[in-house]
Amino acid sequence: MTTSVLEKSLSYDDLIASLRLIDDDFMRIIFKNQDCIQLLLDIILDEHVEIIENDSQYDLKNLLGRSLTIDVLVKDNRGHYINIEVQRDEAGAHPKRARYHQSLIDSFLSFPNEKWREIPKTIVIFITEEDVLGYDLPIYHVRRRIVENGESFDDETEIIYVNASIQDDTELGRLMHDFMCKEVESMNYEVLKKQVGYYKESEGGKREMCEIWQKIRDEGYMEGEKYGEIKGYAEGEMNKTIEFIKKLITKHSYTIDEVMDLLDIPESQHQQYIEKILS
Repeated sequence: MTTSVLEKSLSYDDLIASLRLIDDDFMRIIFKNQDCIQLLLDIILDEHVEIIENDSQYDLKNLLGRSLTIDVLVKDNRGHYINIEVQRDEAGAHPKRARYHQSLIDSFLSFPNEKWREIPKTIVIFITEEDVLGYDLPIYHVRRRIVENGESFDDETEIIYVNASIQDDTELGRLMHDFMCKEVESMNYEVLKKQVGYYKESEGGKREMCEIWQKIRDEGYMEGEKYGEIKGYAEGEMNKTIEFIKKLITKHSYTIDEVMDLLDIPESQHQQYIEKILS
């Protein structure tokens, strides 16, 4: 007998109640609402920007390397692109991650034969649960400068870190309070309170949340199965290679290292092969 979404919702109630905007899956749901994005950008950028397009959970594919699924990507009326991310741990907010986000967005936005000066300005915003940069500031603006004279090197890239652990009585501090808040009634900004309240307190919103979480869980299972298939295939190919290595060693008196060099097996994998051959 199958379990309905409403029956399953009973087991999700505590999970939904515990969610905060600093949790990326929940943040992506709430910030599909353009008014929520508008509020966030107006406060963090300290200026009003007119949003032309916005996408949440946006995939940036890299066929030759690491791909990214970014939380929110916004295009404004000036043609600037703004990536908004939430990160709960220090490792996830490493400066090199911000750099990689910027580089992949640049590669996605640039086209063959486009003039370099026409590549759009990009801003990457990391909202972090802790003060990952460690200077006890509520916000950090990172821009390139020329070392010798301190002048700006205006390549139109910017990285902004927002420290959600500082929740003082400023517009930004109140916004960060809302990002860390579980209770709808304790939130400061009405536009966020309304959107969060819908998903946490209304039957329709909670039903949608249950369906979304079920979809996320199902996709996780599918990814796990896909990973298992790939891993199984790789292990099968490795076992075939090991059998071939053993035959070469037996028939031609090669050493293990000689065979691995002959087969162009990366040196970083040698020990793994040796352990399997000798086991």
